[in-house]
Amino acid sequence: MILDWKRVYYLITLFSYVITIFLGIAYIYNNSIITLLITLVMLIISSVLYCFNNIKYYIIHLIFYITIFLFLVSRPTIDYFKQGLINTYQEDVYRFSFLAVIVSIIGLTIGGLLISKKENNKKEGYKIQKSRLFINSIRKVSLAVFLISYPFYLIRLIERLMYRVNVSYYEYYADFKSELPYFTYTLSTFVVYAMCIYLATKPNKRHSTIVLGMFVVGNVLNLLIGTRNPFVLSLIFSFIYYFMRNQMEKGIWIGVKEKAMFYIGTPIMMLVMGFLNYARDGAGIGNMSISELFLDFIYKQGTSFGVLARGYLYGSNLPIKEFRNYTFSPIIEYITRGNLGILFGGTPFTSANNSLELALESDRYAHNISYIVLKQDYLAGHGIGGSYIMEMYTDYGMLGLFLLSILMGIGFIFMIKSAYKSRVLLFGITLLILNNLFFMPRGGFTESFFNLVTLQYWGIVFVIFFAATLIERKVKYTVNNKGDI
Repeated sequence: MILDWKRVYYLITLFSYVITIFLGIAYIYNNSIITLLITLVMLIISSVLYCFNNIKYYIIHLIFYITIFLFLVSRPTIDYFKQGLINTYQEDVYRFSFLAVIVSIIGLTIGGLLISKKENNKKEGYKIQKSRLFINSIRKVSLAVFLISYPFYLIRLIERLMYRVNVSYYEYYADFKSELPYFTYTLSTFVVYAMCIYLATKPNKRHSTIVLGMFVVGNVLNLLIGTRNPFVLSLIFSFIYYFMRNQMEKGIWIGVKEKAMFYIGTPIMMLVMGFLNYARDGAGIGNMSISELFLDFIYKQGTSFGVLARGYLYGSNLPIKEFRNYTFSPIIEYITRGNLGILFGGTPFTSANNSLELALESDRYAHNISYIVLKQDYLAGHGIGGSYIMEMYTDYGMLGLFLLSILMGIGFIFMIKSAYKSRVLLFGITLLILNNLFFMPRGGFTESFFNLVTLQYWGIVFVIFFAATLIERKVKYTVNNKGDI
């Protein structure tokens, strides 16, 4: 008898969900926060298992669930398994935090289920053949923009690194102001925009690897500064791009070498990140073993659980205004006080770093809540961060969090489907969102797609596509008139 391993795996996933449901029912009866925590952990495990049933379309869900656990659930989980209890906060704080994460995960899962089964069987072969010349032109122009803007990207990072060498990380975070001309900032933003459009044209593996490698190497400077997130996100971005391309060209993009790099490199990187937790503060790791450093790294990433806890405790202390919206605040501020707002007479914020202005006048949740909790330490460069969950809950309550999470789940599937089609702009937008998406559990909801409303993004997109159109027409004209005198 030959076992159907797919069916066996499906049954394991189903069994995991059944256990989760029974734990949820048990919580209703015993009202224990430990039962609720175990229910949450089992829900994440079940959700991760489900992703592998259709990993081609659920890779974004998978990584997002992992980051939810790492940033929002790992700390109380480790506390419980190490100490046998969780008592840093009151029970109602834990109850709210666990339920908020559960609501979001269920919403993400439902969103994925709503459209993941719908397959688009429309044939695009003719369209691909017809647009191949245009796509090749886009590839050339976007690569040129990337190479031209890349030095400015490095220059701005080097300026930050030179400043950071002479001060502590927190002084850098609180006081750094660039002295470079503003045009260098504008040009540096084109690196990510152009890279995403270039990769969306689906160049060969060698060329894609070179561009991704340059992007990762540039973010090593961020790592030296002490800002780990851009470096880690660039690695995740590279992995997910390789994964998506491998789904279309099986075995070409992820082979034995790539798998070995992933399995060996991931734990090494986590240990290095764990060491940097201490190096950034000028401290040592003492006599920590490798396993202790590994667990310590995971535990320290879980500080964002404190955002849920503090958000629940201090929510009533947030600045009260006639209009306040945290979920979409970056977009609203860009329209009213950013580059677009300035064109219509808006007044920009005078500070880009931790300040009373951002703490009291802006609608940036991370700044508002950090100042309420930390006071003077916030002004010295410290912060507790944010989370899309608290932004949504503060603005719209649990129902709003649930509904927006459903939309996110739908969006994740739409994005992954765009990778398997031949629409360059749509895939480019997906890649731009993916560049910062997985920071959302400890960052803002809008941060991953904020660039889509900026003048810089659409300006460079227009330049790239317009130049590509001119090149395509010139090539067609040359081909059509070949041999003519």
